[in-house]
Amino acid sequence: MDEAALGVSMELLGRFNDEMTRVVDAVFGTRWAEIEEILAFVGLSAERSLSTRRLAEMSGLGRRAVSRLIARLESEGLATTRRSDADRRVIEVVLTGLGDDRAALLRTSTTDFLLASGDIARRIRDGLAGAGRPHLAGAPADPLDLLRRVCEAGAALVRHMPEAATQGQLAARQRAALVQILSQGDVRPHELARSLDVSPAGAVYIVDQLCAKGFVVRRFGAVSDDRRAVVLEATAEGAQAVLAVMAGIEQHREQLVELFDEVASWRPDDRGTGGAVRGGSSGSRRACPPGGHGTSRSPRSVPRP
Repeated sequence: MDEAALGVSMELLGRFNDEMTRVVDAVFGTRWAEIEEILAFVGLSAERSLSTRRLAEMSGLGRRAVSRLIARLESEGLATTRRSDADRRVIEVVLTGLGDDRAALLRTSTTDFLLASGDIARRIRDGLAGAGRPHLAGAPADPLDLLRRVCEAGAALVRHMPEAATQGQLAARQRAALVQILSQGDVRPHELARSLDVSPAGAVYIVDQLCAKGFVVRRFGAVSDDRRAVVLEATAEGAQAVLAVMAGIEQHREQLVELFDEVASWRPDDRGTGGAVRGGSSGSRRACPPGGHGTSRSPRSVPRP
């Protein structure tokens, strides 16, 4: 793929991810949840009970981050902890009745999201696959299983970024802003506020963080008819981070095509649940590394904690 095609694919993947994140935010009351958090929510929603070790393994969260997440879920009445009957050394995280309600809402909201995402998924698939590639059909996956694999794909792409842009040093909204600044050019801070769904002050904070980390600079006097206008420009380090993700897209292109072909053709099964839960396996389909972002209807909202 040429650089222009990769850039378009990255922009579409970013849009898909943003919409997917909004779905999860609406269910769990988060604000721009990180991919690792989403994986934790999906795992708990699908399994209802997980050991802390398993939760860390499936989400990619570190021990401290898992502890913070559990504390938050407990404080909101969504989960509780207990010692495993099989091994008293093992701590399990178990959803409460309220947590079960959120899990059910995540399932229905994910179903709505997947149904509404067919168009952008086809554009991602076709852009990555090229002309003349056959499209695969298969049995419908459980919606949470498909959401999990999309998140795992996205997490794998993020890992292609240089170390300075990962390891918690560049949050999801900062990564999204950096991609927009580099791909669109001449972006102004107020434009980030709209696209990232943050306040003007929130956009300024994101830009401040990107500037402090050396990924973005502010340019003044770049707009001829408005000398006070501020234009954002990615530095060489910022461009390197985004180009690394583009290289990751190229590397995982076959898996991404297969994954988004599945999203594009996804329909709930006759039971209305989207298919049987596959316990972390996609049956005859390969679990795909990397990728993803999206478009959807807004899920039913729940009161934010």
